[in-house]
Amino acid sequence: MLLSGWLLSGWLLLSAAVQLPATALSGDTHTIMLLALAVLLLLVIVLSLYNRKLLHSNKTAGSEQQALKNLLDQSAEFIAILDSNLQPTYLNPACSSVISATPAPPAVFKDEESDVLLLAEIASQPHWQGEAWLQLANNEKRTPVALTMTRHLDSGSYLLIGRDISHCKRKQTEQDADYIYDADTGLFTPLLLNQFIQTAINSSTVSQSQFAICLIKYNQIVSYMATAPQDKVPDVLRSLSAQLKQYSSKGAIIARYNTDTLAMLIPTHLCSAQIEVNLNRLAHKILLLADQAAQEFKQSALQTYIGISIYPLDGTSPAVLLSSASTAICNAARLGRSNMQFANSRYQLKAPEYLALEAELLKAQDNNEFDVYYQPRLSIGSNRVVGYEALLRWHNPKRGILAPQYFINIADDTGQIVALDKLVFRKCCQQLNHWQQTGISRGRISVNISTLSFRQQDFVSALQQQLDDAQLSADLFELELHEDIFLQPDSTINTTLQQLITLGFHLTLDNFGQGISSLSVLREYPLHSLKIAQSFIRDMEHNEQQRNITASLIRLASYLQIDVIATGIENEMQAYLLHVMGCDILQGHLFSKALPASEVPALLARENRLLRKEVG
Repeated sequence: MLLSGWLLSGWLLLSAAVQLPATALSGDTHTIMLLALAVLLLLVIVLSLYNRKLLHSNKTAGSEQQALKNLLDQSAEFIAILDSNLQPTYLNPACSSVISATPAPPAVFKDEESDVLLLAEIASQPHWQGEAWLQLANNEKRTPVALTMTRHLDSGSYLLIGRDISHCKRKQTEQDADYIYDADTGLFTPLLLNQFIQTAINSSTVSQSQFAICLIKYNQIVSYMATAPQDKVPDVLRSLSAQLKQYSSKGAIIARYNTDTLAMLIPTHLCSAQIEVNLNRLAHKILLLADQAAQEFKQSALQTYIGISIYPLDGTSPAVLLSSASTAICNAARLGRSNMQFANSRYQLKAPEYLALEAELLKAQDNNEFDVYYQPRLSIGSNRVVGYEALLRWHNPKRGILAPQYFINIADDTGQIVALDKLVFRKCCQQLNHWQQTGISRGRISVNISTLSFRQQDFVSALQQQLDDAQLSADLFELELHEDIFLQPDSTINTTLQQLITLGFHLTLDNFGQGISSLSVLREYPLHSLKIAQSFIRDMEHNEQQRNITASLIRLASYLQIDVIATGIENEMQAYLLHVMGCDILQGHLFSKALPASEVPALLARENRLLRKEVG
């Protein structure tokens, strides 16, 4: 309207100027007036054209704005515009349909990992992109969304765009489940089995290198599946797999290998020095479980074959280890009945021998075949015997006198170690009583305590009862505790240690320096002394680094006011070096081997000559 008024005024002025008599104006004035009117007319024309263009632009912008609004309204994404206080100024229908009026959007977007309100946490960022939980209007369900939030730097407002990814999450979960677990058995898939084996290979060390692959083939299961009702087929595999899952709690990994074969990865910590014994025992337990499963489904023809390969002896890659175990299965199948075979013939030949040794061990205690020998400990400063370590010996009628390294692992696996520890302590009490009566008692008797014995509920009370029966004081004994006792700490360890100290026992950490947490054990638990691992003593006279480590361990113990005992002393140079380092109590074949109690009096008669050379 304003532009039209200007146009009309300009036209009237121009008309009046033209109609004025020429005599009314001078020539120059008349010319200037005409030019001014012409400029005014041109300005009016320009403004008229601009106005027309502006009207067209407004109309176009309105159309585009309406199209954009229609697009936002029809979008399946959750779109919101928030002001600087994170309050909504616009919610598209998709967003408003799932968000109630209260609470406002800041209170409905939550962090994916927790219930923290997300928008307030990320509002300071100019741009944020990630995943969040959207609380739905019914306040009962949440849905995962891919969220983008952008802040307008000038106005401080926010543009929020979210996309429902619950379907993608479900699909990913299903894909992950298919990748991780076998549908029929619930065990790990073959692909994941290969990755577990490779991880075990990568994690192996010089001291902990062995682990085993055990393949369990249920022969004729394929033909049974072809004739069995379809709904019963998964039950067969599920039953067999469920029986094996009991070993998962011990650290074994159970997986599906192929149609009729399952696999077990037996990790390093379950493979002791006598690996063939443990694996042979495990294999026969599995054979028994397979027989029970066959009876459950009335399949007397079901045969089970087990093949075992051991890393690194039978292969250094997953493919070779699995192939070796498969070959062992074929060897087992040739025997014509449910059986097991090692891939390596050396283990196959040794396994029956150790199983026979296990059977003999179970009868040995009833037959009174165990005795306790005593190895003296000397003080270099006084060159006198200051105690003994009690060491178990098995007088096997067939094999002769056996030291613990030949049978202690079997005793530990079968649980018989608890009874053997009690037997050793009882015999030590009897022997100490005899030595006190004969006047040759000398220092404490050190008794090794197994991890299994220490964790028995009646451990302390059983020791107390044996002391009462022998009428002896606990301060006459030293208990050597292996570091394995402390590797899985619980609230009862300190309680048990305090009870032992209250009774008067002297507590020693055995094999110090060999484990991975010796320093923390010294710091956290009340111990009186430590015994340096023999691996640090062996060849120390030829290895400077070994000497430096041993000297550091001895200094550390002295700072903590803990006594140090060194064992495995084989020559005078080792004794001299340890003496210089500050270790006074030594034990080893240099002085004496472990002796029957009957030979101890003769040992004491020559104790001043036990050192072949004067040390120091």
